[in-house]
Amino acid sequence: MSWYRRAKLGITSFHNLTNSTAQLYGKTIIPTCKPPTTSFQRYYNVDSAIAVGSWIVVVASGIMVASGIGTLYAMFCYRGLRIVNVPFTNRKRLVMPTMMHKRIGDDALEGCMIKYKGKLLDEKDPHSMRAKLILKYIIQGLERQVKCNPNSNASGYYYDGFNWNILVVDNFIMHAHCIPGGTIFICVGTLQALTDGEVAACIAHEVGHIVARHTVEFQHPNLNRCKREFEADYIGLLLMASAGYNPRIVVEFWKNMILSYPDFSKGDHEHPSYEERANSLAQAHVMEQALTIYKESWSEYFVNLVFKHKA
Repeated sequence: MSWYRRAKLGITSFHNLTNSTAQLYGKTIIPTCKPPTTSFQRYYNVDSAIAVGSWIVVVASGIMVASGIGTLYAMFCYRGLRIVNVPFTNRKRLVMPTMMHKRIGDDALEGCMIKYKGKLLDEKDPHSMRAKLILKYIIQGLERQVKCNPNSNASGYYYDGFNWNILVVDNFIMHAHCIPGGTIFICVGTLQALTDGEVAACIAHEVGHIVARHTVEFQHPNLNRCKREFEADYIGLLLMASAGYNPRIVVEFWKNMILSYPDFSKGDHEHPSYEERANSLAQAHVMEQALTIYKESWSEYFVNLVFKHKA
């Protein structure tokens, strides 16, 4: 799942590790987060109602064709399918069982390792170190959200069992994608072209896809695939804010992308346009929620810093 469509870039100077991420290294930020607002959830639940209602029709049709309850039992018991909510948006959908999810992730990882053989940077390369550091902060942001909302559906099934890792591909295009299980691939061109905050937005978006388990979700014709990109954008926005990155960066990034790459900005059947993505994240109720999390994360950081200094 691409965070954005590929765009060829020239080589720019590399941001060294004395930037904003290094200043946060080793610090623990545990904000008192507020539960997500419901307005964004309602946006997705419009499709949830359609999706669940349609699945009921599909299941009912299957029962008629297969002569009864056997099909329903096979789907939900034997095959392990279940209806679950997406964390943070609460959209209902039908997902594959955990075992199948792991198998898909293992196969995808093996395929990517073959595809990128000889093209992956060493883990000690400065680009790799920078990407891993930013991923570390994003995962800490996810952990904070789970701690702040222990009864939310962001915990448990959606948080456990991931092996988080990021690998840098020696390619000078701007591109990133993820696979089930927690591995993210990001190209050198992305790291060279973007600031730490923009890279954090990119990585947080991919983490959003993984946490939402989009790859093991049954693809329903009534749910526009672009909605999953909007969903990952929204989850990523909250996670990067929880990690201490200013969420306003993302909106400005998309606006700059529109000016810099107008030919790539129109979107396709799987990806919304850059303008749609900027407008979606700039909505008052969305940005206010992210800014609240962002401010609380920094407040807690300074409080912890003062107490640590006094100790």
